[in-house]
Amino acid sequence: MFRNLPHLFSALRILLAPVAGYAILQGRFHLALLLLGCAGVSDALDGYLARRLSAFSRVGAYLDPIS
Repeated sequence: MFRNLPHLFSALRILLAPVAGYAILQGRFHLALLLLGCAGVSDALDGYLARRLSAFSRVGAYLDPIS
């Protein structure tokens, strides 16, 4: 179960991108900054967990560069 946690964080970043884009278009820059900050923290956490749990997979290899 925990080995899939990095994939969950990558999927979360992919879902946050359009929401942050919409917030920018609506002029809600503080919200967009918060969302992009969360995406940055999740990227660091994703990498840490992938190394710590040895959760390397083909799916992760595709998702990480996309997100």
